[in-house]
Amino acid sequence: MKKLSTSILLAATISGMSPTTYAADIEAFDMQRCVNMGNAFDAPRDKPWGKPIDVSHFKLIKDKGFDTVRIPVRWSDYAGSAPEYTIESEFTADVKAKVDAALAQNLNVILNIHHFEAIMKDPNDELDKLVALWEQIGQTFKGYPDSLWFETLNEPNDKLKDDLMRKAQALSIRAIRKDHPERIVILGGENWSGINSLDTNLKPPDANIVYTFHYYDPFDFTHQKAPWVGENGPKKTKSWGSERDYEQLAIDMEKSVAFETAVNHPVFVGEFGAYEIIDNKERVQYVRDVRTAMEEVQLPWCLWSFSNTFALYDDEKGWDEDILAALVPERDVLKTQVVSMSNVKPDVQNWGQFLPYYVGDTDFTSGALTGVAEIKPGQEIHPPHKHIEEEYLMVLEGNGTWTIEGEDFPAKAGDILYAEPWVSHGIRNTGDTTLKFVVFKYNKR
Repeated sequence: MKKLSTSILLAATISGMSPTTYAADIEAFDMQRCVNMGNAFDAPRDKPWGKPIDVSHFKLIKDKGFDTVRIPVRWSDYAGSAPEYTIESEFTADVKAKVDAALAQNLNVILNIHHFEAIMKDPNDELDKLVALWEQIGQTFKGYPDSLWFETLNEPNDKLKDDLMRKAQALSIRAIRKDHPERIVILGGENWSGINSLDTNLKPPDANIVYTFHYYDPFDFTHQKAPWVGENGPKKTKSWGSERDYEQLAIDMEKSVAFETAVNHPVFVGEFGAYEIIDNKERVQYVRDVRTAMEEVQLPWCLWSFSNTFALYDDEKGWDEDILAALVPERDVLKTQVVSMSNVKPDVQNWGQFLPYYVGDTDFTSGALTGVAEIKPGQEIHPPHKHIEEEYLMVLEGNGTWTIEGEDFPAKAGDILYAEPWVSHGIRNTGDTTLKFVVFKYNKR
């Protein structure tokens, strides 16, 4: 498939970071792989769309390498009349039990308001209800760990757009902040929160805002013959994998990078996938290609969905092993060995070169990277940056300048820098000879 620019991808590989700089105050946003618990709590009241959430599945999800679950909830169907809009306690308790079970497996949880259809048709008449729902949800989960995140509203559409949508976002945030001043709040844009809607979002009112978009492009491939999309939905069979498909995918990933750079807040894909009626070989290829493209720009993702429609797992058949392999490919596990420099292929760039000695996972870490960087005078691999991984840098030869949280310090042979997760750091060659240093970088499993 068509790749993004080599310089962007190399910077991401060496630093383990996004090509953009995440906001410093969102350390809790450590999501990489997520799956939606779809068609359960988001179904219409008393009209099941599939099997309810089984809490035993959360361990299965965690064990397969996912770190987050998104739990869509149709709260509006279980709310009473104005002005209190009281949510039924039994329903709240059921949702809470599922959230508790997921958190107990050390999964992050995204909890949203899903399928609030009335607010899409009559935004002004339903804003008070939206606020009341979030005030009650906020009270229910007050004091919960920062691995629980709130998404204000799934896929704004129809008349909920422009200033009305941004007003709904602002009012939701205000209601949430009453009991959760620092919890992550997620915003998705108008027109079903597609990739082109990112710019329609409210500007970040505080440090703990994350943005999301849904990616079902091309729609006439991912939703072909899907009965719920109505008369205007795709009816013909469309294949995936043309040159145009890959070009558009690369363009869309660049759009997400540009938006993330502009707002300096994280972005992730809250939903993506393809309808199970599609030829499985092409469906698997689509999931693999989109997942690969997202990871190339360090864009966290959330598959739709675990079971029911677009299913990744079935109680009788188990995992869809083909889709699972497309999502979570087997990684190289590092073994005890000696690697000689003569066996390492250097990655040569305009700033110098990088020699990757070890790349893979260990028993206790993921994404481990050990190598040697050689930077030409006056150059740097990338500006000072922050990322989720811990990192050590040891200067072997030459002189330069460390930058740590905006302050500069001399860097000389024999120095070792340790960088905590999300602490800004960098090194630049300010000497007259090549600056050589060793990199040790890793993340927890």
